[in-house]
Amino acid sequence: MQGLDSPIRLVVNADGFGVDAAITRGTLRAHQEGIVTSTSVIGNCADPGAIRTELAHAPALGVGVHLTLTGGAPIARPSTVRSLLGRDGHFPSQVKDVFLSWAKAEPRADEIEREFDAQVARLRDTGLAVDHLDTRDHVGVLPIVGRAVEAVARRHGIAGVRTTVERPTLAWLTEIRRSLTTAALGSLAWFNRRQMGVLRHGPRTWGYFERGRLDEIRIMEILGRLGPGIHELICAPRESDDPVERAEFVALLSARVRAGLARRGIALCRWADLF
Repeated sequence: MQGLDSPIRLVVNADGFGVDAAITRGTLRAHQEGIVTSTSVIGNCADPGAIRTELAHAPALGVGVHLTLTGGAPIARPSTVRSLLGRDGHFPSQVKDVFLSWAKAEPRADEIEREFDAQVARLRDTGLAVDHLDTRDHVGVLPIVGRAVEAVARRHGIAGVRTTVERPTLAWLTEIRRSLTTAALGSLAWFNRRQMGVLRHGPRTWGYFERGRLDEIRIMEILGRLGPGIHELICAPRESDDPVERAEFVALLSARVRAGLARRGIALCRWADLF
């Protein structure tokens, strides 16, 4: 990465690598031809060897683990993480069920940590150099989950822990429900950060409120708001024939966006470049 002495540094992280072929293709192209600098691999992905093979085509792309408690099977032995699973031996399919389970004090802290440790170790065993952790569906904002992420990050020597904390903008006034969700996640994430000590980026995160609608105009607006410090833009570049889904992918390859970065002197970087 170039220009890391810039007062404004930006990690552009594509979530969900390996979820499906469209996300995988889109992430790789948005890195090779666009502004994506980092990605997060689903912790319980079906074929970690195939993921490693795909990422070998992008050696400069930062890689993290998208730790999950929703969807699919656990990586740890099911008998050792029973409090996290349904009767079918799988994680809940919907994130609301994870939050409901937490409200009932059902998940065990040691089992969350055991599962996250297994997810990280499995991907690192393929040879992936992991430079950050985060959680799928933002379940890391729950204190019991956040502490498990922190413990696993320390055990594996991973300095970057991603959380979502966005400051309100005027756009929030246009969609109250989405604004309230973003604010609630940010408040919980801020509380977790105050309790934990692993190195992480500053409080500026962008793109969650605009999820699913992050087009060229919105990216340019975000770039215009960035002040000195470290920022993260969250994205999901899906290479799809659907024009709505494809808009975000196209925007991340935009020459206009790259010109905007250069004009403001914003340095693109990975999590590994921050520590």
